Amino acid sequence: MTPRAKGAISGLLRVCWVLFFVVALIWAFGWFVLDGSTTRSRVVRSRLTIVVETPEGERSGSSVTQQTISFPGGLSRAQGWGLTEQLVGEAVVVDLGQRGILFSTFERPSILSRMGGDAYNAGLTPFLQEKFRGEHAANASINEQYAAYLDDLNRSKPKSALQLKDVPALVRFDNLNDPTSVALVNPLDLATSFGSGLTFKGATVEITDDPITHGIEDRLPWLRSSKVAEYLFPNPTHQPPPDARAVRHLSYDDFRKLPR
Repeated sequence: MTPRAKGAISGLLRVCWVLFFVVALIWAFGWFVLDGSTTRSRVVRSRLTIVVETPEGERSGSSVTQQTISFPGGLSRAQGWGLTEQLVGEAVVVDLGQRGILFSTFERPSILSRMGGDAYNAGLTPFLQEKFRGEHAANASINEQYAAYLDDLNRSKPKSALQLKDVPALVRFDNLNDPTSVALVNPLDLATSFGSGLTFKGATVEITDDPITHGIEDRLPWLRSSKVAEYLFPNPTHQPPPDARAVRHLSYDDFRKLPR
């Protein structure tokens, strides 16, 4: 092989190594920026059941929702995103006959009163991580420990009563076709919203493999008009509202969370 040929081959190899290095660097940078996580996402489904005692007997409703918990890494984690959650499903509906219908929301009362924007289904609330540690290495990261906790929940399928303070905000509609007819319901005083003789008996949460519940659009037909998180009280001019009721912070997403 002539010296010129050897030089050409050597130059080609150098170019190849440079290209390989650049591609590897781009891949590593993209992995860091877009994810960088070594812990796979977990999916947990839970059933929330609400029970009301009426003069005619118990009335209950339940809904299965799904949480996808992701563990971002790289730039996302550096920006403070330790976990991300996506909720899919619908609120609980309890049909109280001629008295009306009780709805749960995806809001905690404390958050709703301060502007709303929650995505709360109480699915993991009663199940403390200390009781469902799962299996993980002694030197497991915080993400790996939390993933093991979620795996343990999916494996053991626990069920628990929900404390009253952890029950999502409850509402009713005077007119099911009018979202602005919504009103908050006090679980300790159902009589004000539905008439005498009704008692909030409790709520339970259980981890399940059952399919996600559908059908709330049959109860609240205005949900069909939009697939985005519109507010129940539209305010296109962004003027100060005429009152400070917490229900003004409710959106379509508080009754139906669609996949993103």
